[in-house]
Formats: sequence, structure tokens, C-alpha cells
Amino acid sequence: MRTGQKIIFVRGHEPPLQSRDTALIAAALVSGAKLAGDKPFLHTLEEVDDEPRRTTAWSVDGGGEIVFRPNFPEETLDFAEFRRRFEDAAWCRDNPDHPIAYLRAFADTLADLREQLRGQKPAFLLRKGKRFAVIPQDADPERKREILELLG
Repeated sequence: MRTGQKIIFVRGHEPPLQSRDTALIAAALVSGAKLAGDKPFLHTLEEVDDEPRRTTAWSVDGGGEIVFRPNFPEETLDFAEFRRRFEDAAWCRDNPDHPIAYLRAFADTLADLREQLRGQKPAFLLRKGKRFAVIPQDADPERKREILELLG
């Protein structure tokens, strides 16, 4: 994170592979948005009133611009032509402002995000007053102890 950087948080409570927020982030990335920081995604589990509570949070650079340059004539296609264009990476590169190219980029980006998220386990979020600690599930016992000691 940079000094003076505007951060927009996108928070939710659904599993990230099923969350509409993941699709929102994919669409934003395809459209020119940038994620903020080195670790722009946090997925935690916390016990609240004896129930597990999942929280996901994406950090997006709020200072960036998203620009659309529609530059294509109206056209009517059958499904076979739509599919041919959608599946043709060269066509999409050559026609980057066409809606089919955006749809393809969105589909690819969403698939990539989901693949990255698939291997991540949620961290444990513990609160003590106004202080909190995030403990990765795969942290070794010594690291967990260190984090808990810092929490107090």
C-alpha cells in the first residue's frame, strides 16, 4: 500500500469460489482496475455467538480509472460465430474492445481467480477487545503461539 492510496474494500460472507464478489473483482480487473497491496485478499473464519462466521475481503486500488471504449458496429451473430470468436484468443486480442473479447477476458480472469482461491484455506480470526489476530491454518504451533502472545 502506498501513502495516500485510496483503498476500496469489497467484503462478503460467502465462500469465495461461490461469491459474486469474486466475479465483481474479475470484471473490475478485466476493465482496468488494480488490486491494492501485496495481499489483496483475506479469507477468515471467526467464532461469533458460538457460530462460525466467514468473511472475505478484497482490497482494490480506488484511485485507478476504468475506461470503456466501445468501438464496434451493431451486429447479429448465430451461436456458432459467437463461439468461434469467443474461443479464438487471436480474434479477441485483435478486437479488444468488442463485447465478446470482454466476455472472454472475464471468463478467463474469473477462472484464474477461482483456481488461485481453490488452494487457499481460510485463516482464523481472533478478537480480544479492539485487538485482533489472524492466524493461518497452516501456521506451525510455534508461530500460532507467537501470534496469540502478541494478542495478549
